[in-house]
Amino acid sequence: MIKKLYLIFFFSFQLFAFECYSILTETGFFTPVYPYNFKDYYNFLEPRCNILQDKIIWESNLSYIGCYRKYEDANKTLHTLKFNFKNPKIVKHKFSFKDQYVIFPRPSTVNKININNLIKDYKPEKLLKKFPKNFYGNGIDLVPIEKLPLMPTINIYEFYRYYKKHNLSTKILVLYNGIYNIEYLYKKINNKKIIEKFSNNTYIIKYPIYISPTASLVIKNKTILLETKPKPIFIMYHGKIYAYNSKFITWDIKKNIFAKREFIPENELLLIGKQTPRPYFLGFSSSKTYFINNEFRGLGFHSTTATFGISIVNYPSDLIINQYSLFTYLNKKGKPNGYYIGNLMYKNMMGFYCANAGKSAIIGNVMYDNLIYNIDPHDYSKHLIIIRNLTAKAKHAHGIVISRGVDNTIIAQNFSFNNHSAGIMLDRSSSKNYIYDNLTALNGYMGISIQESDNNLIENNKIIANLIDGIIIRNSLRNTIKNNLITYNLKNGIEVLTKNIDFMIYRDFLRDPYHKATSAYIIKNKIYNNMFFNITNKNNAAIYLKDNYLKSKYYPNYGGELNIFIPKIIENKGHFTLYGIGNPYLPLSSDFIKMSTNALKTAIKIYIEASCNNDFISDLLAKIYIKRLKNNRLGEMEYIRGISLLYPNDMYSYGYFLLSQAKTKKDKINALSYIIQSIIFGKENALIDIKLIKYITNINKDDINNAFEITINRLSQGKLIDNSKYNVMCKLTSHKKAIIESKLKQFLFRVKKSKVKDFYELSNVYYKNFNLFTNEVIKKINHIFYKGNIGKIKYMKLLKKRNKIINNNIECKKVFNKLQKTKKSLVTYYKSNKKEFEKLLSQYIDRYINLINEFRINKIDKKLIYKLMEQ
Repeated sequence: MIKKLYLIFFFSFQLFAFECYSILTETGFFTPVYPYNFKDYYNFLEPRCNILQDKIIWESNLSYIGCYRKYEDANKTLHTLKFNFKNPKIVKHKFSFKDQYVIFPRPSTVNKININNLIKDYKPEKLLKKFPKNFYGNGIDLVPIEKLPLMPTINIYEFYRYYKKHNLSTKILVLYNGIYNIEYLYKKINNKKIIEKFSNNTYIIKYPIYISPTASLVIKNKTILLETKPKPIFIMYHGKIYAYNSKFITWDIKKNIFAKREFIPENELLLIGKQTPRPYFLGFSSSKTYFINNEFRGLGFHSTTATFGISIVNYPSDLIINQYSLFTYLNKKGKPNGYYIGNLMYKNMMGFYCANAGKSAIIGNVMYDNLIYNIDPHDYSKHLIIIRNLTAKAKHAHGIVISRGVDNTIIAQNFSFNNHSAGIMLDRSSSKNYIYDNLTALNGYMGISIQESDNNLIENNKIIANLIDGIIIRNSLRNTIKNNLITYNLKNGIEVLTKNIDFMIYRDFLRDPYHKATSAYIIKNKIYNNMFFNITNKNNAAIYLKDNYLKSKYYPNYGGELNIFIPKIIENKGHFTLYGIGNPYLPLSSDFIKMSTNALKTAIKIYIEASCNNDFISDLLAKIYIKRLKNNRLGEMEYIRGISLLYPNDMYSYGYFLLSQAKTKKDKINALSYIIQSIIFGKENALIDIKLIKYITNINKDDINNAFEITINRLSQGKLIDNSKYNVMCKLTSHKKAIIESKLKQFLFRVKKSKVKDFYELSNVYYKNFNLFTNEVIKKINHIFYKGNIGKIKYMKLLKKRNKIINNNIECKKVFNKLQKTKKSLVTYYKSNKKEFEKLLSQYIDRYINLINEFRINKIDKKLIYKLMEQ
């Protein structure tokens, strides 16, 4: 046992501590590498007030190239790589993320994409053909929110807490087994306390709505008032929602007016659990959203996940251990998709948000005055199409941002202007994205910002008069900046830098690691009349330059560490490679090493408990086979092995496994019989699943009773499994058969004693006392709130401390005053050049209006643009 545990720990350690062969070489002017950040050469005075501590000093002028498993590979590189080696030697060393490597600027591997071909299928008239025309169904229930574990507990808790605090009904309207429109629902429900009709085309929704996977909701040509005060509602769905040419407005019923957002202090804006809930739309796994030519106003509030207004989310689950249950079963049915075409979204918490979403299209939308972001795809969403949107006046952050593993996304032909921060931003390991032909102007920070994100192509954009840099590349490798127009930006045209951001304590660096290494491939750009340098770099960021047109009014074209190489750059007619220093290797995010951690814990648990009777091993191994190894046959065999050992968890999980494979009603009833079998063997909480199963699949009360009969018949024959091909595995001893007989008798006795009419009613008895929000669950949720807030609170304290240092330190005051003077000079420059860049902008505005209007039924004009530019 001890030996086995030792091996597990050893192999786990090996994942993080391996040896490799590298070329160790001197670096300096001759490389060329900027030499003055090495300790050996560092001859500048340390700034006395470096509050953010972003300066990076490298140990020496000796740097590695490559990290190879074999000596032969390192030796081949040494003799074939075109590089100015000096005194090189091949060394074997233990890899560390603190090692110092030469950084080579390399071009992005992203290819150009034909935008017109890509978006032709998303025209409003084509998508409207997908809208249902016939409406039917009687699946309309009112269910207390605390008794509906089909939605994320953490999302519905704040509504539940608010309802209980203000003595409001906690019931939610559940739609299933049908296609409904608002008129159909209104007539079917016939209750003004739930849905009230104001006029022919205006309705007020007063209860939250959940649309099940078996239901669709269609809203066309209506005004929908979403009750916000006194009782905030929501619309969440695993099913489908269609909305066309309609308005969705948050509403104060008592005052009969638009429900304005409560005042939120700046220091509480991003904290969880501080704001009053407001209505929002939220689609879950396998949901489909069709929002075309609608208006959304006043939605969303800031909380844990996707409470922001209009969102689709597939909640991440552990990569190995996926506990089968109603919600996790639904959560594994596939990523959500959405089509958001030609909408108006304003005064929401965010315009659009998604996490772990599948291919979705956000085209032709107008978004402005949203409190944080206008467009914010997040957390491993893939293959998004963000094209021809107008995003303006995001009040606290960016116009368009994609963050945390959002890959293979196209951001093209958008007009993003006058946002608080960046016009377009890529953040936290978002790679292989195409940023093409956007107009980003007048934004409070950068036109385009690439932070901690590798391998992206930034091409053919117009980046004009942003208040800091035109483009910034930070802690990111292999990004190509090509054929862009970059002008009148108040700091630099392009800034490429490596930066120590460890002080950002509100960030989880285990989840969002970054490398202290940066490179950019800068070719064929037109960069002129930026306030400071047209191209600059910092902290040994690597840069490749070729065929750029540069013209500067006040400063040299090249700044930062490029400055000392200006003679060489001029000599080579702008064609120049500056190598960098850093560590290009990226630690694995904790989102992905959960698998390794849990595998380790599981293995330890297996060894410790192997001599015990438990259903942990087979249930876990089956899920490893199915989820990780994609081997359903081995997984099924492992479940059946566990079932043969009379383990109820395996019966329960096997039932959901079969349900996920079921193609006919007969298959579904058979799958359900194993969930029922787990109840007979002691898993009583599965009765909740029986009660609610009708919401997630087309199974009715008679089908459930039929499944009970099948289970009882199977067990009466002394069998645990019907499939004959597994009989060899499932041979039962007389002792086990006696246990089966005893369990069945006990169950039937309980049924008889409960005096229920049928087996289905038994679930009602158990469900009656069920409450999702137990003390333990509430305690866990509050802990999540605390964890979500603590980093932000610490960072705010750090900022206060910084301000105190500035106020009490003479040197810091000098630095601060110098920055303020620079800021004033920038404002003066901005005002003096305003007519010039407005004239330049006006050349492009008509084109972008026309591009956006191709996907809009309600067209926009220049009046709206200039109104949004006023600030």
